[in-house]
Amino acid sequence: MKNRSLLIALLVFAALLVISCSREAPVQPPPPPPPVYISLNEIYSRGTDAEPDWIELYNSSAEEQDVSGYKLYDSGGKEGTKPKLTLPAGTVIPALGLLVVVVDDTTAAGFGLSSGGEEVWLEDATGKVIDSVVFPALEATQSYGRTFEGSTAWKVWDQVTRGLGNTGSEVIVLPVKMNEAFSRGVEGNLDWVEIYNPSNIAVSLSGYQIYDTGGKAGTKPKLVFPAGASAPAKGFYVITVDDTSAAGFGLSSGGDEIWLEDPASVLIDNIKIPAMPVDTSSYARIPDGADNWQITMNATKGASNKP
Repeated sequence: MKNRSLLIALLVFAALLVISCSREAPVQPPPPPPPVYISLNEIYSRGTDAEPDWIELYNSSAEEQDVSGYKLYDSGGKEGTKPKLTLPAGTVIPALGLLVVVVDDTTAAGFGLSSGGEEVWLEDATGKVIDSVVFPALEATQSYGRTFEGSTAWKVWDQVTRGLGNTGSEVIVLPVKMNEAFSRGVEGNLDWVEIYNPSNIAVSLSGYQIYDTGGKAGTKPKLVFPAGASAPAKGFYVITVDDTSAAGFGLSSGGDEIWLEDPASVLIDNIKIPAMPVDTSSYARIPDGADNWQITMNATKGASNKP
């Protein structure tokens, strides 16, 4: 009888074991795809022996991007009738910078762009197509480019801006700045600092650092913006500074000072905040991005500042 009870117990245990093993593990959602920072920016198809055809690439990231192994090609590379033009090892594009690639060279992968128009593609180093565009017929003095760096719209330009911003600017800068600070935080609405981007292109804030006197003196870490943080064109990004992390810092309602650095630890903004008179007040640039700061009675978190 004892042996029979033991046998029954073993059978029950085995059945439970089979059931537990047969349960399917919960399906994990796939990780989000990495952001794409490199894009086609301007095309010149009326090349000569002195100035062959070229394609300009743009890096929309606030950090230098390695584009070694990226590929450019037209229909010949698409159809496999010729190799794709591969960017050599060590090729980088600076933050918010441009790279001009001469495509009509003497290599087997070189291709002349048709002055009557055609399509070109850009692949990353894994072979994934990350951008393409069909450009129209162009005159000798024209190029085809985005209406501004990072725009989704293209147009025929009557001036060729090789290596320059498509609006003719010599450099593309990182114009973000602190725009508003709120130091009267409470549970549910902690202290925060608003960042403003006055340019016409989105700016990545990944790796930026913000801190008060503790971070300045080195007695605590600097608060690093999270990966994927970004300020849209003519828009705002709000970072909560009074968090529970080791780098979090509460802004003193009696006055404080804060600093903002880019990912290379270069100081790009600094402001002293005076005492805030009421719970709804903040210290803000009026208008957005201006040199003039003043106390406002109504904080405008993530929106345009008002007197």
